[in-house]
Amino acid sequence: MPPDEGVELLDGRLRASVSQGLAPLGRGLRSLGISPNVLTASGLFVSAITACLIANGDLRWGVLGIALSGLVDLLDGSVARTGGTASPRGSFFDSVADRVSDGLVLGGVAWYLAGESAHAPMLAFAAMALSMLISYERAKAEALGFNAQGGLMERAERMILLGFALFFNMLVPALWIMIVLTAVTAVQRFIKVWAQASGAKAELRESVRHRRLARRVGTRSASRSSESSRLSGSSGEDGPGISAWWGSRRPAAGSMTRRRSLARRSRP
Repeated sequence: MPPDEGVELLDGRLRASVSQGLAPLGRGLRSLGISPNVLTASGLFVSAITACLIANGDLRWGVLGIALSGLVDLLDGSVARTGGTASPRGSFFDSVADRVSDGLVLGGVAWYLAGESAHAPMLAFAAMALSMLISYERAKAEALGFNAQGGLMERAERMILLGFALFFNMLVPALWIMIVLTAVTAVQRFIKVWAQASGAKAELRESVRHRRLARRVGTRSASRSSESSRLSGSSGEDGPGISAWWGSRRPAAGSMTRRRSLARRSRP
């Protein structure tokens, strides 16, 4: 399965190298009959347990849950690639599961922060909304044929930052950092896709202009060819017709001789 998101920092570069290192483990899981979809569903279940642990205040266990969920998320792709079962359906399921997992974990953080401050949970919800925004930007861009990968704060970076925040119990500062960098990522992706779309629009205009010019040239060439054929055909048809008409008007040679003979006899 392709990476969920990937300037590519961890989610693109680190994920590719880690996936290669996990290839033997992926082959082993495949030989045991474990499918990628089973692993994806397992990761979703682990995320739900992690959210409950965080909401209950077990932050260190929440770090372990995030790490385990990330490992399972890497393994499902490794199993799919090594087994040759990677498919659009599996990729779709994996992406949806990642979005749900993000919502569950950040929801657990919001629940935990609600016991400390009435406004702190809004930070978790803001981070969740922005993470969904950058995911939507990529999905919409790819549906239109553009590339929206990259950014400062993608899924891998968010989970690593959240893990450190849980371990050191510094959720509020970490959420502020996550919000700012995720917003920057959203702007980066918007600008990137906007530039690609503007270039595609210019190329489309140029293509339309060339097609119109080609049609005009083709129409003129066809018109000239038709006029030339008409004139050529007219000269070929009129020539014999005029000659035939002139020949029919000229008297025969024998008739002229008889007329001249009669004219001599009639003279006195």
